[in-house]
Amino acid sequence: MSAEAKRGMPWWGILLICFGAFVLVCAAGVGAVIWWVSSNKDRLAADGKKAMEEAQAFAAEHDQNECVDEGLRRADLCDGLMCETMARLFTKSCLTSASKSATLCDDVPKHGEIMATAEWLTAECKRRGRDGNQRCTRVLQSVPETCSGR
Repeated sequence: MSAEAKRGMPWWGILLICFGAFVLVCAAGVGAVIWWVSSNKDRLAADGKKAMEEAQAFAAEHDQNECVDEGLRRADLCDGLMCETMARLFTKSCLTSASKSATLCDDVPKHGEIMATAEWLTAECKRRGRDGNQRCTRVLQSVPETCSGR
């Protein structure tokens, strides 16, 4: 046997196999997500419609600050991504339809100020007793969007 045959596979061959395996795993993950969404699209659409209808009904009798409180209350009850997404959808829809709150947009940074918005989200969640709660910051992202049309 020659010395070259004893060395085994070159480093680039191993790297190529690892890269191929990574691509296959990623493709399988994307395929699984596509399959899941297509299998659940009717339920997701119904849940989204229900959240928006509930938001409209809530907004008819409450102001924007109360919409935020209710959206956070709903998010606190969540144990998964889809529930949180529905809480965010509720909040956004409610903010759009509710009566304006005089103080909602007071300290909210202007649209496009990414760092200032991130700092505001963190501070606002802390002010609302949810310090370090990432779910809170995600739900509150609807507030700067609403306030950008001041």
